[in-house]
Amino acid sequence: MKWQSLACLVALCGSTAALREARAVEPVDPKLIPEARKLLDYAVSVQGKKILTGISRFGGGPPAVLHRTGREPAISGTDIYGFHRKFGEQYHKVVRGVVEHCKHWWHAKGGIVALHCHWGVPGYPDSTAWGDKRRKPLRIDLAKAVTPGTEENRSVIGDLKVTADYLEQLADARVPILWRPLHEIDGGWFWWTDKETPENTAKLWRLVFDYLVNERGIHNLIWVYNAAHVANAVRNKDATFEDNVAYRKRFYPGAQYVDIASIDTYANPALGWGKSWEDSRLRAFELMQQVAPGKPLAIGEDQVLLNPDVAQEKGPAWVYCLAWFSDCKQPGWMRHSFNHEHMLTLDELPALAGHNVAPNARIEAPADGTAFGGPKVDLRGVASDRNGNLESVSIHALSGTWRNWFLRSDGQVAKLFPESTRLGEAQLEPDGRWTFAWPNAPDGFHNLVAIARDAEGAVAGSNAIRVAVGIENLARGKTVTASSTSKWGGGIEAAVDGNPWTMWWSDKAQPDPQWLAVDLGAEQTIGAVAVSWWKPYARDYSVQVWDDLEDWMDVGAIKGKGNFYGDMDVVRFKPVKTRRVRLHFTKRAVTWQAYTVYEFAVFKAVPEPTAPKEAR
Repeated sequence: MKWQSLACLVALCGSTAALREARAVEPVDPKLIPEARKLLDYAVSVQGKKILTGISRFGGGPPAVLHRTGREPAISGTDIYGFHRKFGEQYHKVVRGVVEHCKHWWHAKGGIVALHCHWGVPGYPDSTAWGDKRRKPLRIDLAKAVTPGTEENRSVIGDLKVTADYLEQLADARVPILWRPLHEIDGGWFWWTDKETPENTAKLWRLVFDYLVNERGIHNLIWVYNAAHVANAVRNKDATFEDNVAYRKRFYPGAQYVDIASIDTYANPALGWGKSWEDSRLRAFELMQQVAPGKPLAIGEDQVLLNPDVAQEKGPAWVYCLAWFSDCKQPGWMRHSFNHEHMLTLDELPALAGHNVAPNARIEAPADGTAFGGPKVDLRGVASDRNGNLESVSIHALSGTWRNWFLRSDGQVAKLFPESTRLGEAQLEPDGRWTFAWPNAPDGFHNLVAIARDAEGAVAGSNAIRVAVGIENLARGKTVTASSTSKWGGGIEAAVDGNPWTMWWSDKAQPDPQWLAVDLGAEQTIGAVAVSWWKPYARDYSVQVWDDLEDWMDVGAIKGKGNFYGDMDVVRFKPVKTRRVRLHFTKRAVTWQAYTVYEFAVFKAVPEPTAPKEAR
């Protein structure tokens, strides 16, 4: 586990010293803005010492990391392509949102921004990066695309103009970007991969560089070359490592067009690396050393973070690793990897933006999902400020039902924890550690968050912790059965294990109704159930008990549920004696999955929520 820096001022001085030690890097854009030069120098300075962490917004972005791990990633990766083709208003609305996120992450949070672009096929407005709108392969003649005066070239330049207009806004806002165009360049599934003549793809990279840097004068881009985890053109049992190197080198545009070289390292046992948590992708590093000699190397995407224990002991010297997803089938991996001392998170970055940024806070205890038998809840955590002006930490409580905080932005979370939810101020030590006692927590469900403030008024929330007080979950650890279980998700036991991060998935292919049932082991008097959902929830479902007539009897129901985030339902009903309880699902909320339940809990009763009183 990481150890908090001794004091905010010491941490700030240490970060400044690290920057002084950074060896100068000559960027491929000689007019690169100072902010981007500073970022590039810092990134290279950590290589071989530690690894910068990142997360894609596709996988939930920084909130998914914060609320799962207590940390925030150093890098927020996102897509500057709007997906909604024809460049209509919806497309521009999406990209405007991306631009605002990038500005916020750099200026307010002090984090690093990474951008890629799932660029649809030029000249085909209804296409995607993979092909037509149904992802059937669709290609253009890349030789013509890089030849001035052709229709294909005009389509390429027309598309680039749209993207450049938004990149220009980020340049004007002085936001440096780890820019990863034509990502997974040698994979073969995107239109820009010329599998037969890779040199045409390399020419396309140089065209993009020339247009953005020399013609448009956009100078906030750190150019990140990106190879795929597999190159389909040499994906056969007879292809050697050397064959891969030779083929992939043909896509490389040249050292004068690349600042950092990266590779996506999803599992590829044939080339020498497995699941993310199994190794540190040494063979991928060795491959890229030969493809892009002398360049700093990074992991552009992986399922989750690589194994930091292996990386710390054996290397290799990756600059950063960006996780595409925020979860995996390795329990606790996100928390372990983002809290590892070898991995750098947002709170450990120097003040790269050159101005005041938000402080950082986390709750270390209690664990998310903890059940307390009595009203006393003790909290502890850590807060820090990279500008050295941390002022206070206050604790806030929102009672009623648990929320899926990882699906909500910082702004959405802040709105749900106004000053009226404040329990009191934590005891803050000089090293940033804090403690807080809530002696009179009412029975029921509560969401707790720590809010850090600095002397300049910047505010940041911690990971939210969900607790239950004074109510016993009779279903926890009991025998559970289901109408179906998907092979893609967690098993049925996940629904009653008491862990709010494990989840049962039903089988999407099975028809409705579907159900999830628990055997309490003995007859109990019950009067409430709580169901915690992900986005694929049941719009309509009933709570049933097994009656004396050996049949299922409805005792409660939810009709017409509409909640984008899923969250928790508490269903209260007249107390009844039973041994078996069932959720009977009849209508799905989404079409892309059936039903997903984090936790199915059964209680004698759950009190109606009351406003928490200030701790005394």
